[in-house]
Amino acid sequence: MSKKLMILGLIVAANTYGGQLDKNYTTKLNESVITTERYEETPVLEISKNVTVVTGEEIEERGYKNVEEALTMIPSLNLIEGEISIRGQVPKMGNRTVVILVDGVPQNGMDNRVADLDFIPIEQVEKIEVLPSGGAVMYGGNASAGVINIVTKDNPDKKYWGRVGTEIGSFKYRKFNGTVGTKITNRLSSSVDYSTSDKKGYRRGEKTDLDFVQASADYKLDAGNIGFKYSHNKRDGSGRANALSRKEYEQDKKSNKYIGRNSKDIQDKYILNFDKKLTSNLEASGVLEYREREYKYRYPDDKNRPGYLNRDKKTDSFYSNIQLKYNYGNKSNVIIGTDYSKAKVKEKSYGYDGDLKDPILYNKKNTDTNFYAIGGYILNKLSYDKFLFTQGVRVEKNVFDEDIDALKTYKKNKKNYFVKPLEHEYSHSKFSPTNTDYELTANYLLDKDKSVYVSFNSVKRSPTLTEYSGWDIKDSPTRKSQQLDTIELGTKALFDNIYLAAATFYIHGKNEIMYDPAKLNNGGSFYNLNGKTERKGIELISEQYFGNLTLRQNFTYMDNKLVSGRYKGNKIPGVPWITAGAGATYEIIENLFLNADLKYTGKSYFANDFQNEKDKASSHTLTDISLRYNMENGLSIYGGIDNLFGKKYYNYAYLSGNDIKYSPAPERTYYVGLDYKF
Repeated sequence: MSKKLMILGLIVAANTYGGQLDKNYTTKLNESVITTERYEETPVLEISKNVTVVTGEEIEERGYKNVEEALTMIPSLNLIEGEISIRGQVPKMGNRTVVILVDGVPQNGMDNRVADLDFIPIEQVEKIEVLPSGGAVMYGGNASAGVINIVTKDNPDKKYWGRVGTEIGSFKYRKFNGTVGTKITNRLSSSVDYSTSDKKGYRRGEKTDLDFVQASADYKLDAGNIGFKYSHNKRDGSGRANALSRKEYEQDKKSNKYIGRNSKDIQDKYILNFDKKLTSNLEASGVLEYREREYKYRYPDDKNRPGYLNRDKKTDSFYSNIQLKYNYGNKSNVIIGTDYSKAKVKEKSYGYDGDLKDPILYNKKNTDTNFYAIGGYILNKLSYDKFLFTQGVRVEKNVFDEDIDALKTYKKNKKNYFVKPLEHEYSHSKFSPTNTDYELTANYLLDKDKSVYVSFNSVKRSPTLTEYSGWDIKDSPTRKSQQLDTIELGTKALFDNIYLAAATFYIHGKNEIMYDPAKLNNGGSFYNLNGKTERKGIELISEQYFGNLTLRQNFTYMDNKLVSGRYKGNKIPGVPWITAGAGATYEIIENLFLNADLKYTGKSYFANDFQNEKDKASSHTLTDISLRYNMENGLSIYGGIDNLFGKKYYNYAYLSGNDIKYSPAPERTYYVGLDYKF
């Protein structure tokens, strides 16, 4: 730890010799957020949540290479193998309780409600807004833990523009990205974005190839805008590696018993959005998206193959969100909206049989699932003197309709191993819950630089399609919607060159939907927790500005318990009690930025250890440093080291019977890159 503190100390000391730069410190409080009202910008000071904004400028100066890295210093937010957990959501479930938006369009797949952050090129990001425990009135129960809105860059007001960049790094990491755009007329502009990368994994045999292409067009209306985007995303790789036993983890963290499943995820999205001011007080906006997703994985057909199923899944989905906003006073408005979602999922799963020398791959189960949801909401914001009040309610109907055709017997065709089903076991199920969500907030503006607030929201979430199909009927015979009620008190303030934000929250949970990888052999890994939960937490954020030096710190403490049911009195597993971060960005000379970030993750019980019987998962501290130089001609050179001190740690661990399984994380990694804007 002394080495890590020394790095920050050297940066602070360097400020003694650095020149002072003029800076408007109030920009932190006046940073606009559009998550709460889609297109209308609201200052951070006026939002009754502990919202965090990371700007595109900060992303570049701090050396963040992707969206995931840009989220690592957010209080109460943990990233576990690419999946997000906010305010104590258990590992592997956090993504399903957080809505990821790009310009107001949900990125969470309708089948599994998981958003792949790698499908969002960091070069396009103008800013990232993180709104914990908020957004459910507008975006539904899948935002029960919050919303992350990624705002992309606007097209510049010039005839031609573009960007091209490349990166290389550890594990044979290579990336190339490019953007080109043109202003066709005074109203119409268009652009094309492309990004591709490939990387070997930390574990032997791991690899990931990513491809992204997007074509967009924007047309400026009188007092409005209409835009269209088409994007194609492709992920091709070895998929997840097997977890290691303690002995395997201690002997060789890079070991991989099987090479892992070959997985392919292809998504095509067609998005139409519009925003139009109808009168001086009335505005209409909407988003329409049609998405096609094809996902499949295959395990190697050799002696090391595991006993999992190969799988093919195809999902067609449609999403729409239309709203009207009426302004009836200064900072006072009412939003009325409706949204409709529909998805059709066809899935085929396969199994192995026979001996290792002559295995048979057979079609084991066919699943057809239809889903639709329709919701309506009203959100009112009232300004009175120095008070800002919001009240919101949402009613949403969800309908799941699933047909399963399980193939019980088969016969072998010696010529090509084709299997003809002989008997079927057919089942049909339907689930149609109606969920109601509420939000109440009050914000008092002490002065132009300080505010205090209180908020309450109650949110219900139905199972996702993946959870519905992978349900553990033995543990939870009846599927139920989970409910989270959150109370939050907080304040934001600027004292000269010091920004402070503090919040305390209490979350009461009921029928929480959980995931247990050890239950897979029971036919399903998802279930409703038997009992109620409580989460109590404190979040502290501070930034200090000293001319060309910015220091920042965050601290989170959470006490997460099960207060009833079979695990009454135990801690919620998989969630650290303490997380903290410290960072510094120093402009050594004009346009030369040095950045250092420290992230501490405290101890927790293993991911599914609800009985709290095993030793706690260990804590760890990671240190990242980066350097970036922006030239006057538009060229930037940058590089950095992640996990500077080569900390050996695991980012996910769970119980499998009496054994503990570990998923090791990478040690020290390096990267360098070039970026040119024109």
